[in-house]
Amino acid sequence: MKEIFQNNRFRFLAFVLLLGNAFLLPITADEAYYFSWSRDLSLGYYDHPPLVAWMMSAVSSEYLRTPFLLLVLAFVFLGKERSIGKFIFIPGVHLFLGGALPDTLMIIAGFMVLHSFRRWANSRNIVNAIILGVCIAALGYSKFHGILLIFSLAVGYWHLRKEWTLYLAIAIAFILLMPYLWWQMEMDWVTFRYHFSGRFGSSSFSSLLEYLAFGALLWWPLILFFRPLPIWGKALIISAILLFGWGAYNGSAEVHWLLIFMWIIPALELPDSKRTRNVAYLITILHALVWVPAVRDRLSLNEHFRDDVREIYSKENVVFLDAYQDAATYELATGKESYSLSHPGIRKSQYNLQPFPYDGEEVVVYNRIGMGELYFEGPFYSVRETLYDLSGLHYEWKGWSLRFDASEIPQGYYWILYTYVNGIEQRRDRLCPGDEIPNVAFTAGTDQFLTLEKNWLPSGLWIPLP
Repeated sequence: MKEIFQNNRFRFLAFVLLLGNAFLLPITADEAYYFSWSRDLSLGYYDHPPLVAWMMSAVSSEYLRTPFLLLVLAFVFLGKERSIGKFIFIPGVHLFLGGALPDTLMIIAGFMVLHSFRRWANSRNIVNAIILGVCIAALGYSKFHGILLIFSLAVGYWHLRKEWTLYLAIAIAFILLMPYLWWQMEMDWVTFRYHFSGRFGSSSFSSLLEYLAFGALLWWPLILFFRPLPIWGKALIISAILLFGWGAYNGSAEVHWLLIFMWIIPALELPDSKRTRNVAYLITILHALVWVPAVRDRLSLNEHFRDDVREIYSKENVVFLDAYQDAATYELATGKESYSLSHPGIRKSQYNLQPFPYDGEEVVVYNRIGMGELYFEGPFYSVRETLYDLSGLHYEWKGWSLRFDASEIPQGYYWILYTYVNGIEQRRDRLCPGDEIPNVAFTAGTDQFLTLEKNWLPSGLWIPLP
């Protein structure tokens, strides 16, 4: 028994960390948001490909992490003890919690691609090509960042580009991804437009430097042992730094995006010494500290779990203002339907692709901006209003004059013009009642949206100025 433990000590630690994350950490707001997708299965969703929702649809809310946990535990069980030790040694890997997230599926699918690609490279037959194509499709259905792995393998194994079975694998992956791509085309490529333009704010060199510095701190072994890495590994690091660095410079990049570096770690030549093992044990202990609620509160991590939302209890129709994660967390906690109303310029979500469930009904709108009455001791305020979904309003521009059917506008709504520069709101102009034609003043060098609002509450209508 002692020998088994000594030969699998890192595997055991990985099991402990994953089980601790699954059962000692509350469900995050992101996990609640993705679970809300699973209540309405689709070929695609606003933020990410659909595989995360498809997997969650097989379980109830109490077990939403279970499919992901089993998948990651199987990966650890099948992995090599030496490689698992490398994972635990590197601080950045500990951002991988194995939760019900697209990142979990992307990482596992990426390793499946690497394994199937090596099998194909060693024996370029039809069967291995088919398996490779299926794995590439699984990666595509997980998260867009997986394209960096495909690009890196193309760079690293460019000499295999004339193998016809490689194109068979690509064709199979494309065919399997066709339903998702068709959905994107039907939705005017909404996810691509969001990731390439809709999420960016103002440019900042300081944000870029901060992102790179934090990334270097978490993934320093990749810098120290960069030279011996295979070509595809170097290509992955460089392409990720360029892409995510561009995102950080433009005001939108997440540190956990760098989890794609996990794909390189098995190829990393780390010294197997008592010192490195002790460092791995220390990092494991530090990781386990986040299971303690007081530590999470001290590190300001509890905002990811939205415990304040779980304290809201109401028998009425509840919606949230500019807070899609709050709406999803409320749905998960109560089992009741909710919705997130969004102002123009605020980050959109899957709720923007769904019809407003309480059209023409009275709702209680919870918000964090001080609108209405304070809900107990905060941070929420609430306001009661009868709201309508006007996202389907038919309109057309004739020159700078907006044409629409005024009879479709309920009483109490006003035309509002929002003006943004680099994603930052500059002005909010109340123009006229909703049944009148708004007099719009265009401002060069800005992004402007017309909308209808009732006492500052959105209607779902966003009209970009021509």
